[in-house]
Amino acid sequence: MTLDSTTGLISGTPTQAGSYRFEVTARDSSGRKGDKRMRLGVSGGAGISVTVSPASLSLAPGSTQQFTAYVNGTSNASVNWTASAGTVSTSGLFTAPTTPSPLSVLVTATSVADPTKRASATVTVNSSSSALAITTSSLPDGSINVAYATSLGASGGSSPYNWTIASGALPNGITLDGIGNLAGVTKQTGTFSFTAKVTDNKGNSATQLLALLIASAGTFDGPAELPRTYLQSQMVNTPAAASTVSVSAGGDLQGALNNAICGQTISLQAGATFPGKFIFPAKGCDNQHWIVIRTSAPDTSLPAEGTRVSPCYAGVASLPGRPSFNCNSAQHVLAQILNNQTTGSGPIAFAAGANHYRLLGLEITRASGTGGLGALVSAQGPVNNIVIDRSWLHGTAHDDTQSGVALRNTTYFSIIDSYLNDFHCTAITGACTDAQTIGGGNGSNPGGPYQIVNNFLEASGENILFGGGPATTTPADIEIRRNHFFKPVLWMKGQAGFVGGVGGNPFLVKNHLELKNAQRVLVEANVFEYTWGGFSQNGFSILLTPKNQYNMKTQQNVCPTCQVTDVTIRYSTISHVGLGFQIATATSDGGGVALAGARYSIHDVILDDIDGTAYSGGGGLMQISNGWPSNVLNSLMINHITAFPQTHLMTTGNGVNRPPMWGFTLTNSIIMATPYPVWSIGGGSSDCAHYDVPILTLPACFSSYAFSNNAFIAPSTNFLPSKWPAGNYFPQSTAAVQFLNFNNAQGGDYHLLSSSPYKNAGSDGKDLGADVSAIQAAIVGVY
Repeated sequence: MTLDSTTGLISGTPTQAGSYRFEVTARDSSGRKGDKRMRLGVSGGAGISVTVSPASLSLAPGSTQQFTAYVNGTSNASVNWTASAGTVSTSGLFTAPTTPSPLSVLVTATSVADPTKRASATVTVNSSSSALAITTSSLPDGSINVAYATSLGASGGSSPYNWTIASGALPNGITLDGIGNLAGVTKQTGTFSFTAKVTDNKGNSATQLLALLIASAGTFDGPAELPRTYLQSQMVNTPAAASTVSVSAGGDLQGALNNAICGQTISLQAGATFPGKFIFPAKGCDNQHWIVIRTSAPDTSLPAEGTRVSPCYAGVASLPGRPSFNCNSAQHVLAQILNNQTTGSGPIAFAAGANHYRLLGLEITRASGTGGLGALVSAQGPVNNIVIDRSWLHGTAHDDTQSGVALRNTTYFSIIDSYLNDFHCTAITGACTDAQTIGGGNGSNPGGPYQIVNNFLEASGENILFGGGPATTTPADIEIRRNHFFKPVLWMKGQAGFVGGVGGNPFLVKNHLELKNAQRVLVEANVFEYTWGGFSQNGFSILLTPKNQYNMKTQQNVCPTCQVTDVTIRYSTISHVGLGFQIATATSDGGGVALAGARYSIHDVILDDIDGTAYSGGGGLMQISNGWPSNVLNSLMINHITAFPQTHLMTTGNGVNRPPMWGFTLTNSIIMATPYPVWSIGGGSSDCAHYDVPILTLPACFSSYAFSNNAFIAPSTNFLPSKWPAGNYFPQSTAAVQFLNFNNAQGGDYHLLSSSPYKNAGSDGKDLGADVSAIQAAIVGVY
């Protein structure tokens, strides 16, 4: 590192980690000077890692492929090459063996600097009788001004192959070479469709239509791109400066909606009830002329903007089994819109083309005892620019109400500072099977951006769900911040004060947050409390599970484009659950795969009271598994978490006949070692994790991974440190970690004492485990 004496710029590439103190003196032309003592910290990084390119491909017998190994974290880039079949040279040139039937071969590069660090590529060697075909069906996305590189694959025919573009065009700066490498840097954005053509040495050819998406450069948290768009939903951003139309109790709300003009406010009498189902018509408004439907109560009677409303503002001082409202005086401030019908959804539906509506200070609900209903708020066709602000959306204690807000057909939709509760479906006898406060990610219309901020969210199924149905698009740019995810324990059968469906059966409970089809999602500063198994799921809190969907009637897979990519989960707490994270890919009931499961960043999260007995779950921290034959789960970073699982630190799995998962990182964390730390999800010897030993399972299931600089508390005698990857710590008890207040992993204060051996022990110089102070600051006011 050097200091430019003219410009004052400090630049260079540091080669040694540490903390460096120095003094800088600056002099001007008259000889006057100033001195400043400074400190420069250089992180040690994530240690040595190895990647191999290309990661997977198909070859004909006798053909060759040049592999390249990239070694990070050391100046020694040397590797040793090995292959499970065929031959590979010292420079990485692989020659495929002769085989009478298709054969899967691992080509592995092992770091010379650290032989425990290695990465593998999977080569499928085809039999000589296979027809020529292109095996690449989709391409990873790219960004402008960022180097892009991937390889196209083919199988069958007679090598060597020659690649060309048969039709269409690539963005400027990105080219396809003759051996199938697609690489370069571009300044163009958009989706570029082209037909790739491969020709073998006998003149046979095959083609494949492909599309390459180049996006504007975004901001990343680890491997995950953060949302590119954040909605601005403050009152000042939704102006309505025209006249105010007042609707009193018994008045014609639908007439007021039909006659409304852009920029107008419709004021509903506070404390009054407006029964029926109301259609919010399309008006062609714009960003300067919104239509506001609100309570007639003055702003001073509502919580301040940015503060969550509660049922207290509808005259309800408390609800059984829910956190206290801190309600000093319950008052009827909200205006109630009530669905009094016995079927369908409502009371609010946005007509196709509706836009620029703000709903403020409303109680949106349904009548009791009228049977099962769908969503309280939905869209009949494409709508945009909707804000639900400081409102109470709820079902009833016993009736089935499937959803609060259905986001299908919507874009630019905000749900802020609101309270959503009593959305549930009854087991066995219910009118529905899956309830959410908010759901989206289905249909053929675009979805997102979405803002879900500072709400109380209570539902029996998934508190929030994206995906799970037919779709041809993926909602993107989703902000989920400062929400309290909650399920009341009195929904659990056997609890004192049990509350269930009309017939007495319990509600179907699943999880807090499930993503089956979503892209660029920020999950930040949330509190997740109470979920359990016993139905179709096992009590996981958060699921990142991209999945195609299957239509039993048509026997068709109906969401091959579903993906869960670029998800960031940070500065949050998860408590009172059966299991922590499920991060997995699986085929549909019809055997169909989805598009992608990749680029997840999870850091600064506390998980405590993971109790498999109390919450009918496995008691483990996370499941990481792959069920797809190609395009496997990849690029998952877990860093600086504090977690206290009971049974498993991690269950994992992948068929040995599939390419291995890659890009998995678990670092700088404090986690209970558990009796069965890294365990197979099942499948016997056909599963990569059948060893059930960390040091053997991890390299078998992941071609590239980092699993170091963690403190695994109280390892059992069956899994002593020699059975774990090197570079980790193994305190013998929670007392040895020196938490400020462990409290038996029940809402403790997990700051480290200044005397803790894990203080400032992270590879980045921070304390091991989650940044407790940052989490506490982030969730102030969320509970």
